[in-house]
Amino acid sequence: MKLENLNKLNTRSLVSICVPLLAILLLSSEAHARKSDFTQPIDVNADRSEFDEKAGVQVLIGNVEIIQGTMLIKADRIAISLDENNQLSKIEGSGSPIQFTQENEAGEEVTGQANSIEYNAKNGSLVLAGNATLKQPRQRLQSERIVFNSTEQKVSAEGGEKGRVSIRIQPPAAKQ
Repeated sequence: MKLENLNKLNTRSLVSICVPLLAILLLSSEAHARKSDFTQPIDVNADRSEFDEKAGVQVLIGNVEIIQGTMLIKADRIAISLDENNQLSKIEGSGSPIQFTQENEAGEEVTGQANSIEYNAKNGSLVLAGNATLKQPRQRLQSERIVFNSTEQKVSAEGGEKGRVSIRIQPPAAKQ
């Protein structure tokens, strides 16, 4: 079911919600999204959409897909919270797992997944939790929890009680 109107949430609000999320999902300089993606329209599809005007929460449920250019986010559920001024406050997503893919400027695929995601628009933090993984060309970061602070441009990873942080970096290509 294509959600043309997303209930009360208009296109401008959706762009102001999705663009920061998309930019933050791609965590390192090698992973930067294609700049042209951010000029593309954002298409949102889900089985169901609910808007609680009193609470200021838009919930997309079932086979949620957010597409913009080469970027694709898939989730079971996305909740978008607005503050009392109708400004973006928080985005929470869950899936089995929630997944994203996007091409970087070199045309290489960047992928990631986690059981849940939370973006706090007030402090610019993004948390990928539960089997969190970020893969990009020549690098992979995997841990129980990955936290990205967009205002400080810092990434931290935690292995959890029994887990560890796993990072794989490929060596540079041999010169011939």
